Amino acid sequence: MSYQTNRRTFIKSAAAASTGLLIARVSHAQGPVVAADDPTAVALGYVADHSTVDTTKWAKKAGPDGAGQQCTSCAIYKAIDDEYGACPIFAGKRVHAAGWCNSWVQK
Repeated sequence: MSYQTNRRTFIKSAAAASTGLLIARVSHAQGPVVAADDPTAVALGYVADHSTVDTTKWAKKAGPDGAGQQCTSCAIYKAIDDEYGACPIFAGKRVHAAGWCNSWVQK
């Protein structure tokens, strides 16, 4: 038995796939926020407020361009809204826009 794809079947399938992708994207955007005790966060010195970084421990933040370092100015940060964004280092979790970690990379 051969399966023929007509226009109606194609449109229904495309609509279902698009809806699935949209739901996945929205649910990803609503993921949990990185906790201060998250093992990756601890290892990278992540803080939700970049102005609270211990610059004696994290020399990168103490450097000459350290004042401008925060998640929103990082090359790998993707904004979700004004307060949170996505970072591939913390996959499936949101980071604060004003946060910082030692993996910060200039845009």
